[in-house]
Amino acid sequence: MTVTRHCVVCGKDDPKLWYRPANSPGPVVQCQNCGFVYVNPIESLKALIQEGPVLAGEIHERVSANLNDLKGRWEEPVIQEYLQELGPRQENAREVLTRLEKYKPSRGRILDVGCFCGVFLGVAKDRGWEPQGVEPLVGPAIYARGTFGVPVINDTLRPGLFAPESFDVIGAFQVFEHLIRPDDQINNMRPLLKPGGLLAIEVPNIATPLVSVLRTRHRHFVQDHVSFFSAQTLSRLLESKGFRVREVYYPTRTLSVRHLIWWLGKLRIPARKLQAALPTSLLERSVRFGVGDIVTVIAVKQ
Repeated sequence: MTVTRHCVVCGKDDPKLWYRPANSPGPVVQCQNCGFVYVNPIESLKALIQEGPVLAGEIHERVSANLNDLKGRWEEPVIQEYLQELGPRQENAREVLTRLEKYKPSRGRILDVGCFCGVFLGVAKDRGWEPQGVEPLVGPAIYARGTFGVPVINDTLRPGLFAPESFDVIGAFQVFEHLIRPDDQINNMRPLLKPGGLLAIEVPNIATPLVSVLRTRHRHFVQDHVSFFSAQTLSRLLESKGFRVREVYYPTRTLSVRHLIWWLGKLRIPARKLQAALPTSLLERSVRFGVGDIVTVIAVKQ
């Protein structure tokens, strides 16, 4: 099945071929009107989550908080790899929450859309927020409930899932690049926010010099990435949906030396021999690192 798209930022149909990465689900084009970059047409949907939870006949597991239910699931090795960076991921969550709390010092209800293993929600809970997650993958949702004690619904965010004006803050971190219709997602989010509520969206930044240098070899171009934002195009989309941008920043990540070397490998920089030569104590040490290829926009509902 092939999906033909139009620019969700300005609504124009004026795309020009940008790149044709070998591992992309289709050709990557750029809108000549606003600069939004997206896959069009999408020639393969096999790696994309479109609507509803990703299930394999499970009923019990959709609400389980028993970590034993993770054993043998296909997500188990993915979760284990993700959690190798648990400490740094928690530190990154604290950084986001510190920024949000500048605008919402009284805390309140916070929704994480695509919460995966619930690391962000666990940190938010410890800081006095009332957390809620939505996650289409069953295994990570089990881990989030069982480890952090946070409520997670196995689903995608759809109309009717929550009552209007239920949340003070909604976050979506590394989610919008996977969406065929990110504009529809914002339409679903806005009614759920209280007046003056905050929306925080983190995405890979397509307007980075690294993309210009590495071109189709850049890590942004993978099978499940179909929408590529810059600070300008994401801000424009949010403003068109009734939000006012309060802050734009490029996160500097906390990560282990081990993960940094892995990241360099994703940039096609030979790193395996370096990792093998370093002692474990050094590989597990945390460092701060950022090259501007991630952008976060915080906006307020008007």
